[in-house]
Amino acid sequence: MSDVIDAVAGTHATLRAYREQACAHTQGAHDALLSGTEEFDRSGRAALAAYAAMLDGAPALAAHYRGLAPAPAPSARFAALRRHADLLVLAPSTATPKDIAALTEAGWSAPDIVAASQLVAFVTYQARLAAGLRALGGIPAEGGEPPAYEVASEGRPFTLDALEWDVWVETVDVERATPEQLAVLEESLPTAKTSPYYLALVHDVTALRERSRLYNAIMYAPRGLDRRDREIAALAVSRVNGCVYCASVHARRFAQLHKDAAPAEAVLREGAEADTGTARRRAVTDFAVRLTREPNQPLDLTALRTDAGLNDTEILDLVHVVAVFAWANRLMLTLGEPRPTSSISKEPTA
Repeated sequence: MSDVIDAVAGTHATLRAYREQACAHTQGAHDALLSGTEEFDRSGRAALAAYAAMLDGAPALAAHYRGLAPAPAPSARFAALRRHADLLVLAPSTATPKDIAALTEAGWSAPDIVAASQLVAFVTYQARLAAGLRALGGIPAEGGEPPAYEVASEGRPFTLDALEWDVWVETVDVERATPEQLAVLEESLPTAKTSPYYLALVHDVTALRERSRLYNAIMYAPRGLDRRDREIAALAVSRVNGCVYCASVHARRFAQLHKDAAPAEAVLREGAEADTGTARRRAVTDFAVRLTREPNQPLDLTALRTDAGLNDTEILDLVHVVAVFAWANRLMLTLGEPRPTSSISKEPTA
């Protein structure tokens, strides 16, 4: 079961084996996202991932990626991808359609833009997963200055209402999709064939398949962390990152499971530090915020174990949730934007 995450976190696979599918699809996503094309090859992808890891305060992860392939020669085209990584890692909520247009003007195709976005966002997932595993294993955090994240001061207000999502990058025409693309869309979500989000991500079939399976293994796996805790953590992370769309989706899912929307509404209205009503939720949301904002700093698990009563496998589930929403939020924030809707029937998952 040993993989890249075990190597960069300095852990062994015993605890992670509890979530074997999450472990397998984490490595599967890593391998898929490094499978290059002629225009955006393995060398360029590894260099971009290494750069993103350094931005996110994860030097061990950066060293892993630097060791995979020689760095490409400097070029204006690759410099555009580095600027995109700056945006994705540090300030995704400030993204606009002009940022995608800049990549297109630099000569990058829609599939390559999606691949670069997936890769950089995935690195932020890896960084937080590794950080949580270090804390669970009693291994010191990587340390250094916390990354200088920026959240947009203005934008669409957070809401419990359902939202649609409009894409900024060219999508796959479902009428011209390959059989493999259609198969992975059908596997991902019943409405994926009409979702602009999935029709963008399906430019890379293998990466989308691994990502969808990983997401499901994290959010819907049986036993372990209570589903309500997973949803309130996803909401807290999305609120901190400024992802209005994801916050809306997971606020409603928490409310459906909890039969009371008040805690979710408080987070939407006041932020992740809002009073959510119980010591357990306070411990869960505090941890989610800390791992989101300062993934290279020490993580105290005391409140999770005492106030929330979580065991190590439940904390592992929580770490996975926080990590996967670092990834999900960044894609939603930088590939498109939300708008109001009167129905949730076509709503993609994050």
